[in-house]
Amino acid sequence: MSRIRVAVVGCGNVAVNFHVPAYRALPETYEIVGLADPTPERLEIGREAAGLRPEQVHTDVADLLARDDVDVIDVCTPQHLHRDLVLAAAVTGKHVLVEKPIAAVPADAAEMVRAARRAGVVLAVMHNYLFFPEVVALRALIDSGEIGEVRTVTVDMQGVVDSPGAAGYRPEWRKDPAASGGGVLMDMLHGVYLAEHLLGAPIDAVDAWVDAAEGDAVESLALCRVHAGRRVGMVNVGWGLGQGGVAVNASQGRAVAHYREDGTMPWAPFERLTVTTETGTRTVDLPAGQELGPLIADAMRDTVADVAAAISGDGSPVADGAAADRILQATVAAYASAATGRVVTLPLPVDGALHRRGVVGLADSDVPTDSALRTLGLYGLTRKDA
Repeated sequence: MSRIRVAVVGCGNVAVNFHVPAYRALPETYEIVGLADPTPERLEIGREAAGLRPEQVHTDVADLLARDDVDVIDVCTPQHLHRDLVLAAAVTGKHVLVEKPIAAVPADAAEMVRAARRAGVVLAVMHNYLFFPEVVALRALIDSGEIGEVRTVTVDMQGVVDSPGAAGYRPEWRKDPAASGGGVLMDMLHGVYLAEHLLGAPIDAVDAWVDAAEGDAVESLALCRVHAGRRVGMVNVGWGLGQGGVAVNASQGRAVAHYREDGTMPWAPFERLTVTTETGTRTVDLPAGQELGPLIADAMRDTVADVAAAISGDGSPVADGAAADRILQATVAAYASAATGRVVTLPLPVDGALHRRGVVGLADSDVPTDSALRTLGLYGLTRKDA
């Protein structure tokens, strides 16, 4: 079988440091044939990392999309730019892998999913934490039935490192709600899809509370409860030095993934996985985890290998567009819940402001005048006289 020819759009930190090496780690499966980025500095950094010739890289993405020697477009731009790129790639019959979150706005995500289906191409999303060894082990443990039926899942990520974007673009774009779609929760919606994955059922409702650093337009702390039928997940995410860890509580026992100094994955390496049942507590035979760089590199390698299998006809990718759309909606629903003080159900109404505009649609929603988010000035909300 011939190699899959991939081109990367966006030469930011995640593309250069992780996506490009992931493909190069699978030389029998993938060949990187092109890059695009409007910033010459970043394009040259990407070109050198990918080992490409100058004529293989483009400052205008249209030139890349017009090429007929590309099988897959890997979209590594900020999320508010994903929609148009994915639609253009699908029209040309190219498969797509897109960085998380799938979009900043649910309506954009839905349109991307429809476009991929019409074109008959694979649309996969980089939910790479699903490939962390302890997450794979937790899911296998649940499937084995040893701890019974899952009741609750807790994903603590309160020690997230607030890393700026690439200097050549807009380092603080993640603090702009129109560009990012939210703050730390949107940036780390890894926690939302991990909770759903371990619950084993789709999220159907969300309630949440958020807080922010003074002067910021997005949240720096989010405490969320996601409902999946009778199962419930707690997803707690924050920039700072808070607690991390993953716990699954079930009808016949519990399983807990522990990280160094109770820190947050992937910055704090995995230490051990314990299982407690009526017979006692045991430690799963699983090696201690890697440091940040190698861990993410391996998970992204495994993700692009999964995408290659889907392109070859071996089922759907672990995280396809429809699943990523639901995770995005759940994240936006968390913001709506924090603003209104109510439980928000999924799917979001397609004619509503949240679906059409994402978190900035709160400004056109029924947010109480005394909402704490108005006082904080988050997501474009302003105070209103009572």
